[in-house]
Formats: sequence, C-alpha cells, structure tokens
Amino acid sequence: MVIILTVIAIIFTFYAPYYLRNRKDKIKPTKNIFEEFVENDHGYPWSTDEERISSYKKALKKRTNFD
Repeated sequence: MVIILTVIAIIFTFYAPYYLRNRKDKIKPTKNIFEEFVENDHGYPWSTDEERISSYKKALKKRTNFD
C-alpha cells in the first residue's frame, strides 16, 4: 500500500507538471458555471448599488417585453 501511494505521489509531483507544461498550448481553459453567472448577472431588486438595481430593471423590462 505504501509503495502504491508513493508511486502516485511521485507521478503527481514530477510527471503531472511536466505533462501539463508540455501541453499548455493544447489545453484551452473553459468557463465554469459561476463565471458565466457573474458575466450574465444584472442585479436584484434588493441590491444596494443603484447601478445594479437599474441594470436589473432594464433586464426585467427587456425580458417582459419579449413575452
């Protein structure tokens, strides 16, 4: 068991960084769900920032006009 864990630790310590460094041009980062949410967030009616409240109202008006 100790030998297996040691081999795994060595692989992740030495081989994984080498592998990732050599393939950094081929690896494209993706956006996660939280980043997409933050980019598309318009605010809420209870927001304290006036700009977010007005952005929320504009988005709400835009959404209700399409229905």
